[in-house]
Amino acid sequence: MCGRCLKKPPRWQYLHARWRYDFPLDHALLAAKYHHQFALYRWAVATLTAWPFAATERVTLVPVPLAPDRLAERGYNQATLIAQELAHRFRGADGAPALSVDANAALRIRETAVQQRLNWVERRRNVRGAFAATRSFTGEAVVLIDDVLTTGATLNELARVLTAAGAAQVDALVLARVLPIRRRERSNAFGRAVS
Repeated sequence: MCGRCLKKPPRWQYLHARWRYDFPLDHALLAAKYHHQFALYRWAVATLTAWPFAATERVTLVPVPLAPDRLAERGYNQATLIAQELAHRFRGADGAPALSVDANAALRIRETAVQQRLNWVERRRNVRGAFAATRSFTGEAVVLIDDVLTTGATLNELARVLTAAGAAQVDALVLARVLPIRRRERSNAFGRAVS
């Protein structure tokens, strides 16, 4: 657990990241996200040998929603495709809960700037109030699904919304996680100490 998470714990209970976001996986994930290379999602999910979360009878997979304009432009939500692969992979598997995908459980209720160009503080501010739950989650175990976790701001805000809607447990699964830049690396990159 990083110092930032110790100081201000995330809203989810457990995060499972399959890999570090680094070459060559970073290129493959971009190809899947923007160029329809969906076989990567099937392969990535197939590498999971077991359900990575605590045993629960039923789990709802909630993909991070896209803004309607981005969904219309792209034609698909990569997080929904990953969630569907997970539900298919673990259907009837020993020790796995019954998984259902609810792609309409949460909505992005306002347009946000593209996160790639924002720093950690800007990302958190950018997604604040961007999501709404469409139903009650009272007593449900939920796993949020996305392709890449950079700062966790999006998943954190979505976890906050679903917890407020009654979710008993909110976990998250991403295919890759961007490792935080260490202080020395920031100093070298920016030519000065950055806190």
